[in-house]
Formats: sequence, C-alpha cells, structure tokens
Amino acid sequence: MKRGMSLGMVMVLCAVLAASAGCDRAVRVGDDDNGGSVTLAAGETLELVLESNPTTGYSWRVLDVPVCLEQQGDAEYDSDAPPGMMGAGGEETWLFTVVEPGEGTLALEYIRPWEEESEPAGTFEIEVVVE
Repeated sequence: MKRGMSLGMVMVLCAVLAASAGCDRAVRVGDDDNGGSVTLAAGETLELVLESNPTTGYSWRVLDVPVCLEQQGDAEYDSDAPPGMMGAGGEETWLFTVVEPGEGTLALEYIRPWEEESEPAGTFEIEVVVE
C-alpha cells in the first residue's frame, strides 16, 4: 500500500483538525482489532483500515457509528497494484473524530451492494469508549 501517502494525508487532516478542534493524535485500528475495543480521548481521531478488494464487487459498508464519533467523509481506497490491474486487493480507510464522551459499537459489513439477500462476506465490530 502507499502508506507514506496515506500517512501524509492523515497528518494533514490531523493538522487541520488540530487547528480547529485540538487533534492530539490518530489512533489506528484494523483487521486484527475485530471484536476488540479501543479507548479514545477528546481531540483524537480514529483511523479504521480494513483489507478490501473492490474488483470482486465487495466493499465495506458502515452499519453503526456510536454517537461519540463522527465519520469524516467517505472511505478512501488505496492499493500498491498497478492501475487497472484486476484482482489485486488493497485497503479502505475511514476517519472518525471524537465528538463527545460515551461508548458504543462501530460496525461494518463486507458486501456486494446489489446482492441484498446475501449474507456479508465479512463483518467488523469494535467497541469504542471515549473518556
């Protein structure tokens, strides 16, 4: 993945948020954190990074965002594969900012949007606690 580019984008976003909301740091979670929990503080940003392969028709859909977080835009997809290369996977990244103390579950499912009756190919859940 183009991690340097993604990290640079996160750092720029954090700098912008710091100027307006006091962003201290970004807390990164991913596939290995599925089923776990994360604790955040005021001013922090949650960066969620999940493996994805949109060439298969699947993508992650956000189901639930706890009231203590606010999603910042849509997910961004990044891959190291050459442009136009079919079948190569990458990562989808979301940013969520802390808006108030509280707790809840951040939940997503990995689906083909047009297959409404099918079970998701994957799910992701993490308990979020904002102190």
